[in-house]
Amino acid sequence: MTLFRAELHRIARRRLSLLFGIFAVGGLLLITAIMWFNSSTGPSEADLAAAQQMADDANAQYEDCAADERYFENDPDYSWVADDPWYGEMPHEQACAEMFLVGAEAEDYIYVYTFQFDEEGVFLLIGVAIVTGLLSMLLAASAIGAEWSSGGMANLLVWHPNRMKVWGAKLAAALALCAVAVVAMLVLAFALLYLTAAVRGDTGTLNAAWWEDTLARLGRTAVMALGMTVIGSALAMLGRHTAIAGGVIVGYLTVGELLVSFVRFGVNSIKYPDLLSLYTWIGAWIEGRMELEYWDPVTGLPDQLVLTATHAGLVLGAIMLVFAALATWSFAKRDAA
Repeated sequence: MTLFRAELHRIARRRLSLLFGIFAVGGLLLITAIMWFNSSTGPSEADLAAAQQMADDANAQYEDCAADERYFENDPDYSWVADDPWYGEMPHEQACAEMFLVGAEAEDYIYVYTFQFDEEGVFLLIGVAIVTGLLSMLLAASAIGAEWSSGGMANLLVWHPNRMKVWGAKLAAALALCAVAVVAMLVLAFALLYLTAAVRGDTGTLNAAWWEDTLARLGRTAVMALGMTVIGSALAMLGRHTAIAGGVIVGYLTVGELLVSFVRFGVNSIKYPDLLSLYTWIGAWIEGRMELEYWDPVTGLPDQLVLTATHAGLVLGAIMLVFAALATWSFAKRDAA
């Protein structure tokens, strides 16, 4: 058995892999169930009739108010309007329009949610890919960290002294499993959400433009998931412990972004403070384009900065390569004991 296949087999058979798989599929089924029971293809005849009656009552109330100049004085429920200074300066008909809905229609009183797959489904699919990437990152970090903690890495290097080959096999195995997991979860999510929209909602228009845009965004998200797996593996290789990798990740997501928020709202000398946030670059990468605005405090004129997927890809790719290079250097130079 090759080293790559052995690593692939080892990660796939870990108990944590099974738990993460159950968690991911269970979460997806829960989201699907929520969308299924909350969505509706449209209001029933009874709902439409009730909404139309409410609209007719609202229109009649406005007409009664507009026709009677002393409506607010005569109606005890609205007697306060006549004494209110803001309403008192208005013409009577305008005050009626402010108090009651003008030109009410049945749609104004129908509160029915319909799951629109071509709009909402895309964001859910992107979320599924991101969560799968996060789980893959944690799984890769755990697999490498566990080997360091148990002494398995030192034993492995006795049989395979070529460290670069060992590191490459571990990284390739983690990336292969991440790719399979992302594709499988996206296919499953698409099938479940599309079925939900077809039965309980609206699939919308899935034309060529929709497919082109959706596949591009999902493709970039999948690539980001692979990058996250590389970073998770690199952090575990650098720290030689799963907790260190998890601590760095959680630390940035909490403390790091909190500091960025302080800079964003407290430092006026930085023109585009959002550039300090990793979320800005991630959003630009997934969406393909992001616009940042800056209002000059002196002139009051707006300035705009456009981030494209190319800009974001270079920044995020550089971050990934730095961690991978540091992990490679550390593994090559440091003692395995």
